[in-house]
Amino acid sequence: MVMMGDEPRLSEVWRQIMTETERLHRMLNRFDTASEISFINSEAAVRPVELKDELWGILFDIQQYHQLTLGYFDPSLRDFNQVILNANSRSVKFAEKNISLDLGGYAKGYALERIKEIMLQAGVAQALVNFGNSSILAVGSHPHGQYWGVGVENPFQPGQQLKTYELYNQSMSTSGNSPKHTEHIINPRLGKFSSERKFVTVVSTHAVEAEALTTALMVADNDSVASIKKACGNVVVDIWEGL
Repeated sequence: MVMMGDEPRLSEVWRQIMTETERLHRMLNRFDTASEISFINSEAAVRPVELKDELWGILFDIQQYHQLTLGYFDPSLRDFNQVILNANSRSVKFAEKNISLDLGGYAKGYALERIKEIMLQAGVAQALVNFGNSSILAVGSHPHGQYWGVGVENPFQPGQQLKTYELYNQSMSTSGNSPKHTEHIINPRLGKFSSERKFVTVVSTHAVEAEALTTALMVADNDSVASIKKACGNVVVDIWEGL
């Protein structure tokens, strides 16, 4: 993470960011048995689980992205249509027993949006946040330029740049397979992991949108890719196949 500004203010901003990311981890990490999402996974197949406002908003947002991506963005890893959201009671119920939620991809984008809010509220106008080279937030521009330059490397040809992006108040997400990290993205329509030598990058003004789209476009068929891109409007999408 790179932030520009005076040291005392940046130290406080960093403290707020760490506090917020830890809070989100406690809420959204399905592997933490004390997390809210873990509680939902253990109870929602048996009974409706009432949600706090923030988590209700997250699941409702996921439902919208599920529809926008023609079902290819599916944090249930099976069939999000079986995740029943009740707007009146603000509750969630699983229609099948073997449904569970994994919000890992969505959570990275959501965390970047929360970090951006913290920075802007503190008056930080120039920053770059990098979550493992797969999820990036650019606030403003590089202090010595008009943008933040971020390159994407071909995972199958180390040292070969696929493209360099010029980010300004934007987020970028990448999804794909690599020689050391294969078959980790599920095609929810087929119920199988993708094994393609493929890489997807999306640039958007909204980090969650970038995360949802890269996951969906990684497994969507060509006709669906065209429909999703058309529906999303002003985003930059690059797909590399057969790397």
